[in-house]
Amino acid sequence: MTEQELFKKTNARTLSGAYLLEGAEELTKQQAIDRITSLLDPGFSDLNLKRMKEPDAAAVLDAAHAVPVFDALCVTVFTDFDDAALYDALEKRHALDALFSPVDAIILFVRRGKGRETPFSKLFSEKNRLVLFDVLSETRAEDMVKLLCARRCVRLDRPEAMRLVGMVGTDAYRLENEVSKLCDYVGNGGVITDDVLRFIVTPSVEYEVFPMLNALLAGNKKTAMRMLTEALKDGQENPLRVASFLEGRLKQMLIAKEMLDDKRPRPEIIKTMGGNPKAAEIALKNAQKYPTARLKNAVAAFAEINARMKQGLLNESDALVLAIYRSF
Repeated sequence: MTEQELFKKTNARTLSGAYLLEGAEELTKQQAIDRITSLLDPGFSDLNLKRMKEPDAAAVLDAAHAVPVFDALCVTVFTDFDDAALYDALEKRHALDALFSPVDAIILFVRRGKGRETPFSKLFSEKNRLVLFDVLSETRAEDMVKLLCARRCVRLDRPEAMRLVGMVGTDAYRLENEVSKLCDYVGNGGVITDDVLRFIVTPSVEYEVFPMLNALLAGNKKTAMRMLTEALKDGQENPLRVASFLEGRLKQMLIAKEMLDDKRPRPEIIKTMGGNPKAAEIALKNAQKYPTARLKNAVAAFAEINARMKQGLLNESDALVLAIYRSF
């Protein structure tokens, strides 16, 4: 089931039984939970809404057999659950079908990120009760920020929406925060321009560091180091944030390179790398330029930064520079 289908069922008040919500986009996932719990009569929500961490099979069955109090519906939200243990316990009790039988109870199993496929998740998928909240595409992110601005009576045209997404990325939480700052700055009836974006928005590390990374990958180390020096000097970036970003990109490249060595198909490699598909494509292309051993050494060089700092061998800026020189 897609999140759009879940949204339609929520509006139609046709949800019942258990659903498994997972995926990388946490804001839209939380918005879906909020929409579902808002179906309850607010005067009796304390009686009909339960949230529980680390549930056991007994708690799950209690939720499946729950009866709403002074309302037509009750909702239970489970988090931090051990789905393997739950599946085994419910299967032994021949109670798996009980998860999907209630007509006046909704049970939400909510997982951060996307877990590996298990018998539990496979069961929900077969029942069309697995709802995946994928990372926003750039187009959808642009539509979202335009809508958020329109709700605040602020004008954001498509070119500026594209620039905002380019500066911040597609994480919905970060975009919502930046839109709030922008709308507060320009006020009701205001217009968000390029100048306003440059003045107000806190760019993502990817936006700030990508040009430097591209220079490094192109062999222009002198240019890259000048860009890094300027960024650190002006306080635009923190050395550890830059290091974390570069280490993450190098790990992506290493994953891609190892899968290329195994002759895995390109679509499978892009899917395995995860995150922004465009960034994954770039990482895959760059991975083809480097031997696997060199990428492993580069990842190791950045992984050693924290250890060198804790041992008092180098400060964070020097440790970052050393890792760059060892890697590129």
